[in-house]
Amino acid sequence: MRGKLILGVIASLTVTMIACEQTEEAFQDRKTRENKAEIRAYLEANQIVADSLRTGLYYAITTANLTAQKPQVGDEVTYSYVARRLDGTIVDSSQVGKSDVFIRSYNSRDISTTDYSTSMAFRFNPVPSFEELLAPPQEKVREGDKVTLFVPWSLRGTGDVSLLAPLYIPIRYDINILKVRTEEEQIDDFVAAQKIQGLERNTDNGLRFLRTQAYPDSATIAFNTTVSVVYKGILVRNGKQFDAGTIDVNVVDPNGTASGGVVKGFNDGIAKLKYGEKAIVIFPSTLGYGINGTSSSTGTSVPIPPYSPLYFEIEVKRK
Repeated sequence: MRGKLILGVIASLTVTMIACEQTEEAFQDRKTRENKAEIRAYLEANQIVADSLRTGLYYAITTANLTAQKPQVGDEVTYSYVARRLDGTIVDSSQVGKSDVFIRSYNSRDISTTDYSTSMAFRFNPVPSFEELLAPPQEKVREGDKVTLFVPWSLRGTGDVSLLAPLYIPIRYDINILKVRTEEEQIDDFVAAQKIQGLERNTDNGLRFLRTQAYPDSATIAFNTTVSVVYKGILVRNGKQFDAGTIDVNVVDPNGTASGGVVKGFNDGIAKLKYGEKAIVIFPSTLGYGINGTSSSTGTSVPIPPYSPLYFEIEVKRK
Protein backbone atom coordinates (compact mmCIF):
# COMPACT_ATOMS: atom_id res chain seq x y z
CA MET A 1 0.00 0.00 0.00
CA ARG A 2 2.80 2.36 0.94
CA GLY A 3 4.61 1.56 -2.31
CA LYS A 4 1.51 2.41 -4.32
CA LEU A 5 1.17 5.68 -2.40
CA ILE A 6 4.80 6.66 -3.16
CA LEU A 7 4.36 5.78 -6.83
CA GLY A 8 1.21 7.88 -6.88
CA VAL A 9 3.05 10.87 -5.40
CA ILE A 10 5.89 10.52 -7.91
CA ALA A 11 3.42 10.28 -10.79
CA SER A 12 1.59 13.34 -9.53
CA LEU A 13 4.85 15.33 -9.25
CA THR A 14 5.89 14.23 -12.73
CA VAL A 15 2.58 15.38 -14.21
CA THR A 16 2.89 18.69 -12.36
CA MET A 17 6.45 19.24 -13.66
CA ILE A 18 5.42 18.46 -17.24
CA ALA A 19 2.47 20.82 -16.93
CA CYS A 20 4.76 23.57 -15.59
CA GLU A 21 7.20 23.04 -18.47
CA GLN A 22 4.39 23.21 -21.00
CA THR A 23 3.03 26.34 -19.34
CA GLU A 24 6.48 27.98 -19.45
CA GLU A 25 6.94 27.04 -23.11
CA ALA A 26 3.52 28.46 -23.94
CA PHE A 27 4.37 31.66 -22.07
CA GLN A 28 7.68 32.04 -23.90
CA ASP A 29 6.04 31.38 -27.27
CA ARG A 30 3.48 34.06 -26.49
CA LYS A 31 6.17 36.57 -25.48
CA THR A 32 8.06 35.83 -28.71
CA ARG A 33 4.97 36.58 -30.78
CA GLU A 34 4.31 39.73 -28.77
CA ASN A 35 7.92 40.87 -29.27
CA LYS A 36 7.65 40.48 -33.03
CA ALA A 37 4.39 42.40 -33.06
CA GLU A 38 5.96 45.18 -30.93
CA ILE A 39 8.93 45.43 -33.29
CA ARG A 40 6.74 45.59 -36.40
CA ALA A 41 4.55 48.26 -34.83
CA TYR A 42 7.63 50.25 -33.80
CA LEU A 43 9.08 50.08 -37.32
CA GLU A 44 5.82 51.26 -38.84
CA ALA A 45 5.36 54.07 -36.32
CA ASN A 46 8.90 55.34 -36.89
CA GLN A 47 8.86 54.75 -40.67
CA ILE A 48 11.89 52.48 -40.51
CA VAL A 49 12.44 50.08 -43.39
CA ALA A 50 13.97 46.89 -41.99
CA ASP A 51 14.63 43.40 -43.27
CA SER A 52 14.09 40.31 -41.17
CA LEU A 53 15.58 36.86 -40.80
CA ARG A 54 13.79 33.63 -40.10
CA THR A 55 15.01 33.74 -36.50
CA GLY A 56 12.93 36.86 -35.82
CA LEU A 57 15.80 39.34 -36.00
CA TYR A 58 14.97 42.65 -37.73
CA TYR A 59 17.79 44.83 -39.06
CA ALA A 60 18.32 48.04 -40.99
CA ILE A 61 21.65 49.10 -42.48
CA THR A 62 21.32 52.86 -42.19
CA THR A 63 24.75 53.66 -43.64
CA ALA A 64 26.30 51.24 -46.12
CA ASN A 65 29.96 51.35 -47.13
CA LEU A 66 29.72 49.09 -50.17
CA THR A 67 33.42 49.21 -51.10
CA ALA A 68 34.80 48.37 -47.64
CA GLN A 69 35.88 44.94 -46.45
CA LYS A 70 33.58 42.45 -44.79
CA PRO A 71 34.66 40.84 -41.50
CA GLN A 72 36.06 37.40 -42.24
CA VAL A 73 36.71 34.55 -39.84
CA GLY A 74 39.46 35.60 -37.42
CA ASP A 75 39.17 39.33 -38.11
CA GLU A 76 39.01 41.82 -35.28
CA VAL A 77 35.90 44.01 -35.38
CA THR A 78 35.87 47.31 -33.49
CA TYR A 79 32.49 48.89 -32.91
CA SER A 80 30.52 51.34 -30.79
CA TYR A 81 26.88 50.97 -29.86
CA VAL A 82 23.84 52.23 -28.00
CA ALA A 83 21.27 49.76 -26.65
CA ARG A 84 17.78 50.98 -25.80
CA ARG A 85 14.29 49.72 -25.15
CA LEU A 86 11.62 50.47 -27.72
CA ASP A 87 10.26 53.19 -25.43
CA GLY A 88 13.58 55.04 -25.92
CA THR A 89 15.16 54.28 -22.53
CA ILE A 90 18.91 53.74 -22.99
CA VAL A 91 20.01 50.60 -21.15
CA ASP A 92 23.67 50.53 -22.19
CA SER A 93 26.22 52.07 -24.55
CA SER A 94 29.91 52.02 -25.36
CA GLN A 95 32.12 53.83 -22.92
CA VAL A 96 33.04 57.32 -24.07
CA GLY A 97 36.43 57.28 -25.76
CA LYS A 98 36.67 53.49 -25.67
CA SER A 99 35.38 51.18 -28.38
CA ASP A 100 34.39 47.55 -27.95
CA VAL A 101 36.07 44.72 -29.81
CA PHE A 102 35.27 41.16 -30.73
CA ILE A 103 36.85 38.54 -32.95
CA ARG A 104 34.77 36.82 -35.57
CA SER A 105 35.32 33.12 -35.01
CA TYR A 106 35.22 29.99 -37.10
CA ASN A 107 31.84 28.87 -35.74
CA SER A 108 30.09 32.21 -36.23
CA ARG A 109 30.16 32.98 -32.53
CA ASP A 110 31.65 35.94 -30.77
CA ILE A 111 34.80 35.24 -28.74
CA SER A 112 34.77 37.29 -25.57
CA THR A 113 37.53 37.56 -22.98
CA THR A 114 38.32 40.19 -20.40
CA ASP A 115 40.29 41.97 -23.12
CA TYR A 116 37.33 41.96 -25.49
CA SER A 117 34.51 43.33 -23.42
CA THR A 118 33.43 46.58 -21.86
CA SER A 119 33.45 46.95 -18.09
CA MET A 120 29.82 48.10 -18.17
CA ALA A 121 27.39 45.95 -16.17
CA PHE A 122 25.19 45.44 -19.23
CA ARG A 123 27.43 44.24 -22.04
CA PHE A 124 26.32 44.19 -25.65
CA ASN A 125 26.82 40.65 -26.89
CA PRO A 126 26.80 40.11 -30.67
CA VAL A 127 25.86 36.47 -30.20
CA PRO A 128 23.78 35.35 -31.92
CA SER A 129 22.03 38.36 -33.44
CA PHE A 130 24.86 40.42 -34.88
CA GLU A 131 26.83 37.38 -36.04
CA GLU A 132 23.87 36.36 -38.18
CA LEU A 133 24.55 39.37 -40.39
CA LEU A 134 28.25 38.48 -40.67
CA ALA A 135 27.92 34.81 -41.51
CA PRO A 136 26.88 33.30 -44.85
CA PRO A 137 24.51 33.54 -46.58
CA GLN A 138 23.81 37.06 -45.27
CA GLU A 139 27.29 38.65 -45.00
CA LYS A 140 25.53 42.00 -44.79
CA VAL A 141 27.95 44.11 -42.74
CA ARG A 142 31.13 45.94 -43.76
CA GLU A 143 33.64 48.27 -42.18
CA GLY A 144 32.13 51.73 -41.80
CA ASP A 145 28.52 50.53 -41.80
CA LYS A 146 25.91 51.71 -39.33
CA VAL A 147 23.45 48.99 -38.42
CA THR A 148 20.33 48.96 -36.29
CA LEU A 149 19.16 45.65 -34.83
CA PHE A 150 15.73 44.97 -33.36
CA VAL A 151 16.22 41.91 -31.21
CA PRO A 152 13.36 39.92 -29.64
CA TRP A 153 13.93 38.52 -26.16
CA SER A 154 14.59 35.01 -27.54
CA LEU A 155 17.72 36.21 -29.39
CA ARG A 156 19.22 38.35 -26.66
CA GLY A 157 22.48 37.30 -25.00
CA THR A 158 22.46 35.81 -21.52
CA GLY A 159 24.50 38.70 -20.12
CA ASP A 160 22.23 41.53 -21.20
CA VAL A 161 19.42 41.22 -18.65
CA SER A 162 19.15 43.95 -16.03
CA LEU A 163 16.60 46.00 -14.14
CA LEU A 164 16.53 48.43 -17.07
CA ALA A 165 16.35 45.60 -19.60
CA PRO A 166 14.25 42.75 -18.16
CA LEU A 167 14.17 39.43 -19.92
CA TYR A 168 10.99 39.37 -21.99
CA ILE A 169 11.30 42.62 -23.94
CA PRO A 170 12.87 43.46 -27.34
CA ILE A 171 15.98 45.65 -27.48
CA ARG A 172 17.14 48.04 -30.19
CA TYR A 173 20.89 48.19 -30.86
CA ASP A 174 22.43 51.02 -32.91
CA ILE A 175 25.90 49.84 -33.95
CA ASN A 176 28.74 51.62 -35.74
CA ILE A 177 31.31 49.29 -37.32
CA LEU A 178 34.39 51.41 -36.83
CA LYS A 179 37.15 49.12 -38.01
CA VAL A 180 37.76 45.64 -39.42
CA ARG A 181 41.33 44.36 -39.25
CA THR A 182 42.76 41.08 -40.48
CA GLU A 183 45.68 39.55 -38.58
CA GLU A 184 48.08 40.82 -41.23
CA GLU A 185 46.68 44.33 -40.91
CA GLN A 186 46.98 44.13 -37.13
CA ILE A 187 50.63 43.17 -37.51
CA ASP A 188 51.19 46.05 -39.98
CA ASP A 189 49.58 48.47 -37.51
CA PHE A 190 51.74 47.17 -34.66
CA VAL A 191 54.97 47.37 -36.68
CA ALA A 192 54.18 50.94 -37.74
CA ALA A 193 53.26 52.01 -34.20
CA GLN A 194 56.44 50.49 -32.76
CA LYS A 195 58.53 51.89 -35.64
CA ILE A 196 60.15 48.52 -36.32
CA GLN A 197 62.20 48.60 -39.50
CA GLY A 198 64.03 45.91 -41.45
CA LEU A 199 61.70 42.97 -40.82
CA GLU A 200 62.01 40.04 -43.19
CA ARG A 201 58.67 38.46 -44.11
CA ASN A 202 58.12 34.87 -45.17
CA THR A 203 55.50 35.16 -47.90
CA ASP A 204 54.46 31.52 -47.43
CA ASN A 205 53.41 31.65 -43.78
CA GLY A 206 53.56 35.31 -42.68
CA LEU A 207 56.48 34.93 -40.22
CA ARG A 208 58.32 38.24 -39.73
CA PHE A 209 61.87 38.23 -38.43
CA LEU A 210 64.47 40.82 -37.46
CA ARG A 211 67.90 39.97 -36.01
CA THR A 212 68.58 42.65 -33.40
CA GLN A 213 71.95 41.35 -32.21
CA ALA A 214 74.16 39.34 -34.52
CA TYR A 215 77.17 37.09 -33.86
CA PRO A 216 78.30 36.01 -37.33
CA ASP A 217 81.16 33.89 -35.94
CA SER A 218 78.97 32.04 -33.46
CA ALA A 219 77.96 28.42 -34.00
CA THR A 220 74.80 27.60 -35.93
CA ILE A 221 72.11 25.81 -33.95
CA ALA A 222 71.78 22.26 -35.26
CA PHE A 223 68.28 20.88 -35.54
CA ASN A 224 67.16 18.65 -32.66
CA THR A 225 69.44 20.60 -30.32
CA THR A 226 68.05 21.85 -27.01
CA VAL A 227 68.84 25.50 -26.33
CA SER A 228 67.93 27.96 -23.61
CA VAL A 229 65.80 30.89 -24.80
CA VAL A 230 65.16 34.14 -22.94
CA TYR A 231 61.92 35.60 -24.26
CA LYS A 232 59.13 38.13 -23.89
CA GLY A 233 55.76 37.67 -25.58
CA ILE A 234 53.28 40.43 -26.45
CA LEU A 235 49.78 40.35 -27.95
CA VAL A 236 49.93 42.30 -31.20
CA ARG A 237 46.33 43.51 -31.08
CA ASN A 238 46.62 45.36 -27.76
CA GLY A 239 50.34 45.45 -26.87
CA LYS A 240 49.79 43.55 -23.64
CA GLN A 241 52.63 41.33 -22.43
CA PHE A 242 51.27 37.82 -21.91
CA ASP A 243 54.44 36.00 -20.85
CA ALA A 244 58.19 36.30 -20.24
CA GLY A 245 60.98 34.13 -18.90
CA THR A 246 63.49 31.48 -19.92
CA ILE A 247 62.56 28.20 -21.58
CA ASP A 248 64.41 25.17 -22.93
CA VAL A 249 63.51 24.48 -26.54
CA ASN A 250 64.36 21.49 -28.70
CA VAL A 251 64.78 23.30 -32.01
CA VAL A 252 63.36 21.41 -34.97
CA ASP A 253 63.59 21.93 -38.72
CA PRO A 254 61.07 24.63 -39.77
CA ASN A 255 60.29 22.55 -42.86
CA GLY A 256 58.99 19.74 -40.67
CA THR A 257 55.69 19.44 -38.86
CA ALA A 258 56.97 19.16 -35.29
CA SER A 259 56.99 22.22 -33.07
CA GLY A 260 59.68 21.21 -30.58
CA GLY A 261 57.34 21.77 -27.62
CA VAL A 262 56.58 25.41 -28.51
CA VAL A 263 54.38 27.03 -31.16
CA LYS A 264 55.77 26.84 -34.68
CA GLY A 265 56.43 30.56 -35.11
CA PHE A 266 58.55 30.61 -31.94
CA ASN A 267 60.52 27.54 -33.08
CA ASP A 268 61.05 28.86 -36.60
CA GLY A 269 62.37 32.18 -35.30
CA ILE A 270 64.91 30.41 -33.07
CA ALA A 271 65.98 28.20 -35.97
CA LYS A 272 67.21 31.31 -37.82
CA LEU A 273 69.61 32.32 -35.02
CA LYS A 274 73.08 31.43 -33.85
CA TYR A 275 74.09 31.10 -30.22
CA GLY A 276 74.05 34.43 -28.40
CA GLU A 277 71.96 36.23 -31.00
CA LYS A 278 68.75 38.17 -30.37
CA ALA A 279 65.75 38.74 -32.61
CA ILE A 280 62.21 40.02 -32.95
CA VAL A 281 59.73 37.47 -34.27
CA ILE A 282 56.13 38.29 -35.23
CA PHE A 283 53.69 35.77 -36.63
CA PRO A 284 49.96 35.13 -37.25
CA SER A 285 47.86 32.72 -35.22
CA THR A 286 48.36 29.96 -37.78
CA LEU A 287 51.92 29.74 -36.43
CA GLY A 288 50.77 30.36 -32.86
CA TYR A 289 47.75 29.22 -30.84
CA GLY A 290 45.30 29.18 -33.72
CA ILE A 291 41.55 29.01 -33.30
CA ASN A 292 41.72 27.89 -29.67
CA GLY A 293 44.06 30.37 -27.98
CA THR A 294 45.16 29.63 -24.42
CA SER A 295 44.02 30.21 -20.88
CA SER A 296 46.29 31.47 -18.11
CA SER A 297 46.33 27.93 -16.67
CA THR A 298 48.47 26.79 -19.63
CA GLY A 299 51.50 28.72 -18.38
CA THR A 300 50.97 32.20 -19.75
CA SER A 301 50.24 34.95 -17.26
CA VAL A 302 47.60 36.47 -19.58
CA PRO A 303 45.17 34.42 -21.74
CA ILE A 304 45.82 34.47 -25.48
CA PRO A 305 42.53 34.81 -27.38
CA PRO A 306 41.92 32.74 -30.52
CA TYR A 307 43.19 34.18 -33.79
CA SER A 308 45.89 36.23 -32.02
CA PRO A 309 49.03 37.36 -33.88
CA LEU A 310 52.02 37.36 -31.51
CA TYR A 311 55.22 39.37 -31.04
CA PHE A 312 58.32 37.88 -29.36
CA GLU A 313 61.70 39.20 -28.37
CA ILE A 314 64.08 36.24 -28.09
CA GLU A 315 67.70 35.55 -27.16
CA VAL A 316 69.31 32.13 -27.66
CA LYS A 317 71.82 30.70 -25.21
CA ARG A 318 73.57 27.38 -24.90
CA LYS A 319 71.85 24.86 -22.72
